[in-house]
Amino acid sequence: MRLRSAGRVAAFASTALMLTGIANVGAAHAQELGGPGPIYYSITFSNPRESDDNNLPEPYGEVDVRAPWGQPTTLWEHPDVGINTPTLPRYPDFGPFDHRFVPHPVSEICANVGEDDTGINDDDILADGCLPYTGPGDYTISAEGGSVTVTVYKFG
Repeated sequence: MRLRSAGRVAAFASTALMLTGIANVGAAHAQELGGPGPIYYSITFSNPRESDDNNLPEPYGEVDVRAPWGQPTTLWEHPDVGINTPTLPRYPDFGPFDHRFVPHPVSEICANVGEDDTGINDDDILADGCLPYTGPGDYTISAEGGSVTVTVYKFG
């Protein structure tokens, strides 16, 4: 009778240690991805084909970070308001960076950003896609009309 009880205790302990190890690996992976927590970042918009008075882009669209299961958290967004789309070469306008709370781990940084051109020109696409998140650093997402660079200074 004691051997069976000892065997059950050993099996239970072994299972508990294994589950603890799996939980620790899951936590380490989430920490590797970053989050949840505050993300400190800045965004630079580039359109080399811009040729109006100030040679600066008028971006519209969205930049976000996404969880492994696809949940987005928006870092920047602006609607296309035609001739009233503001000139914005960098976000934030003032200060070195902005921050946002992200309630999930991050596996990708994504941008879908156009650039408003009025008159006879068609709008340019500056960025359309995602890059895998690997930690603080620069992430440049490009398209045929330019690029968007998201600089992550710190996450979590």
